[in-house]
Amino acid sequence: MDPISALFAALLDSTSSAVRNHMQESLGTEVITVTVDHNDQRVSFQHQSWRIRDESVCVDKRKKMAEFSKCTLAAKEFFADACSYLRESRGSGLKYDKTKNMYCASSSSFQPTIAFVASARQASPLELARRECNRLVLQQSANAEARKQACARYEALKRQEQ
Repeated sequence: MDPISALFAALLDSTSSAVRNHMQESLGTEVITVTVDHNDQRVSFQHQSWRIRDESVCVDKRKKMAEFSKCTLAAKEFFADACSYLRESRGSGLKYDKTKNMYCASSSSFQPTIAFVASARQASPLELARRECNRLVLQQSANAEARKQACARYEALKRQEQ
């Protein structure tokens, strides 16, 4: 290949690469993964076409419900904080506007998963008596006398509680 053709090919390649990169950036066609630390919580998510993919938010913590819940709550806060910051900073340009719109849309539409984990409480004597009565009522092979006694015990406890 002669030097002029090689120079022309290199120029054409770099120009088409720059145009392609600019188009991908402005259209947001690539899936981009973002990880941020917000309020001592590591939040990860993906966005594409200038929209945050809700199903990708905190996906790495989905197996541990308590951590996932904390992460999605932090993500919701991050989206709101990013939106506020971008609105206040008054930047300009296509990428700035699209980024601001993306975070502001997610700050209002993203629904975090809220989970509360607590230890199980022990059943009261009344609850245990109710369960036993119900079990014997449903059990066809149960002794009629045992069923009658269990249900009478439940009724007596119920009257005491009132």
